[in-house]
Amino acid sequence: MDSSQTTPKKSLLVIGDTNGSGMSTNPKPSGSTLGETSKPGLKRDSRNYDDGVDDDDNLPIKKTRTMDNPDHDHDGKTILALDVKPLAIVEADTPKLSRQFWKAGDDKEDEPVPRYCSNDAAVRVHPQFLHANATSHKWALGALAELLDNSLDEVCNGATYVHVDSTTNEKDGSSILIVKDNGGGMNPSRFRECLSLGYSRKRNMANTVGQYGNGFKTSTMRLGADAIVFSRCRGTNGNNATQSVGMLSYTYLYETRKCEAIVPTVDFELVDNNWKEITYNSTDEWFDNVDTIVKWSPFLSQQELFEQFDYLDEQGTRIVIYNLWEDDEGKLELDFDTDPHDIQLRGVNRDEKNIEMAKAYPNSSHFLTYRHSLRSYVSILYLRLPPNFRIILRGKDVEHHSLLDDMMMTEDKTYRPVRSLEWSTDEDMVASLKIGFVKDAHHHIDIQGFNVYHKNRLIKPFWRVWNAAGSDGRGVIGILEANFIQPAHNKQGFERTAVLAKLENRLREYQKAYWSSRCHEIGYARRRKPKTNETETISQRDHKSDVPSNRVNNDKGSFSASAPAVGKRNFQDVTQSSLVGRNLDNGLKNAKHGHVTSFNETVSLTQAAELQKVKDEAAKQVAELQRQNTQLKSQLNESKAKNYALEKSLKVRDESAKLVAELHRQKAQLVSQLKDLKIKIQDLEKSQKVKDVLAKRVTELQKQRGQLELQLKDSKAKIQDLEKLQKVNDESIKLADELQKQKELLESQLKVSQARNRDFEKSQKAVTDIFQEERARRDVTEDALRKKIREASDVIDSLTMKANSLEAEKAYCKKVHMHLH
Repeated sequence: MDSSQTTPKKSLLVIGDTNGSGMSTNPKPSGSTLGETSKPGLKRDSRNYDDGVDDDDNLPIKKTRTMDNPDHDHDGKTILALDVKPLAIVEADTPKLSRQFWKAGDDKEDEPVPRYCSNDAAVRVHPQFLHANATSHKWALGALAELLDNSLDEVCNGATYVHVDSTTNEKDGSSILIVKDNGGGMNPSRFRECLSLGYSRKRNMANTVGQYGNGFKTSTMRLGADAIVFSRCRGTNGNNATQSVGMLSYTYLYETRKCEAIVPTVDFELVDNNWKEITYNSTDEWFDNVDTIVKWSPFLSQQELFEQFDYLDEQGTRIVIYNLWEDDEGKLELDFDTDPHDIQLRGVNRDEKNIEMAKAYPNSSHFLTYRHSLRSYVSILYLRLPPNFRIILRGKDVEHHSLLDDMMMTEDKTYRPVRSLEWSTDEDMVASLKIGFVKDAHHHIDIQGFNVYHKNRLIKPFWRVWNAAGSDGRGVIGILEANFIQPAHNKQGFERTAVLAKLENRLREYQKAYWSSRCHEIGYARRRKPKTNETETISQRDHKSDVPSNRVNNDKGSFSASAPAVGKRNFQDVTQSSLVGRNLDNGLKNAKHGHVTSFNETVSLTQAAELQKVKDEAAKQVAELQRQNTQLKSQLNESKAKNYALEKSLKVRDESAKLVAELHRQKAQLVSQLKDLKIKIQDLEKSQKVKDVLAKRVTELQKQRGQLELQLKDSKAKIQDLEKLQKVNDESIKLADELQKQKELLESQLKVSQARNRDFEKSQKAVTDIFQEERARRDVTEDALRKKIREASDVIDSLTMKANSLEAEKAYCKKVHMHLH
């Protein structure tokens, strides 16, 4: 068998291929490969890189494929092409993918059936499963949080930041979403695991949220129809550094009508500081994958595609999500325009009323805005952030926010669920709860719920467990980290189990108890106290689940449980003694009157009547005991309140006594200080007169000083004016000297110019005379020439007349001569 048919093609990833072949559904003929492969699996490209065209990053660029010239055959004879018109091939219209997420999975009846489906028995993953799998995310920001989870999990591999940003698609001008981190990156093997469905290495790792191996696929497909992943990994264990790029494109799979999910991928390896491609079967296949990625990517060329690796450091991952989903109005579901440092949602998740309320109530802003603002949601997404780890959103850091900063009048609770058999012994079965009022609760706005975290990740934001009529429960919020409940696949809720139902009931009871006992402190009317049986039920549940309740409830519960027990014991003792005494009396009476009856018969005759009386007495005693129990409870509560008040008053008395003693001591000190002050005052009064005289003298001196200062200023100003005038005089003298010199110079120049003018006038007169003489000569000559011209003209006229006569004679002679002949 040909080895090329058995070699796995790792560069073309087929999701869900169960036969392990990794072959494409549209395999090429075996003769189309360049050369034969020697060994299956990974092999280095054996091409000569010196004769190729490489880019600046030493990444190979595909060269134009050439074919042999078929114009000559092997015998040297010329082959003439036949003049035959080719048949017209009409291709079916390419189906277009809908840009709305909830309609992208629908197939139209008139669209062609997917092509290139093989007839083997392998079970494959249809491309529509990518869309169907992504519908688990009803909320787009929850999908974005999945990508942040992956970056946060890379802290153990050196990640220090994750940056969420947007840019523009140069092909069509649409928006692109980018998520980048500097984590450990992925080698080619892990890169394919990431793009496969259901594979996760985090399932049994501590302090990681991901466990199903499904988050990357569902989140990227929920945000946009297509995604390209760039990853760079340092070399470990003696291996070279690698980088990979892969495309998960629902548009490509849908519009080419593929019947299984195919992910084109290409890999590089750093060899001698140059990136060289890694081929798994043939270089043609490697370049085919590059062509597919470039064609269906937002990048204009192969060069631009490979330049995306420049955005990565020595390690890291860069996810580019494009063809983002639109809403029913044709607008992007993600809003990049409202806030340049945020990504928000349009549609039902955005409530303008809540946005305005968030401005008025800043302590409740996260409750009011987390549904539509990624910055607000991410700030509370993690209970704790690792040190030196940054979440950057569109160029600006996201500030981590703790819900405790928004709470007041907090109380600590501890919830310890009943351990189940399926739980491991090392699981943390204790959850600490902090409950309190939001700081804006006195405004009576409807804000309530519990933020439930799982392994540091927020799963249920502001979980509303009590839907009471009216205003009950408003303002109560809490924080809880429950690691004993498994989150759902989309990490926006928990699996509905009995443990979750018990937790929900317990949180509801905590909220009711907290609200009923403290609602009057924020302006609501006091609520009536809970009934006795309800209090006993809560205390018993807390005792069974080892949850410590507050002391008042425990004391009430213990008292209510012990009081009926005492009443029952008293009732049994009274009943037994009364029955025995009455039976003995009746037996003696019957014996005296001669009635022959046994003791048992006597008892049976009187038992019914006596028992009825005992029941009546017992009922009265039970009623009395209940009344006493109620009184004792009220007295106990009053005594506790009095004791609390007395303790406060005693503390106040002790503090007041200490304060009085301190005041006496301070009074004595003040008296002594007062005496000293009086003596000092007398001394000061004596010296005050001297001070007054000195003060007057000082004031006079100050006045004189002020006058002198004014005079000094005036003199300085006059001096400055004089200096200015002196400078002006000096300058004027210099200027006069200069003007005199210039005057003398000009006068001498004037004399010279006058002499020159006289000479010029003389020469001009001489020239004028000469010109006149020449003009007279020219006139004489001109008259003579005119005479000669007239004479010549006359001569010419006479000559012309003679020539005409000669011509006439010549013509006559010719006629005569002709006539003679």
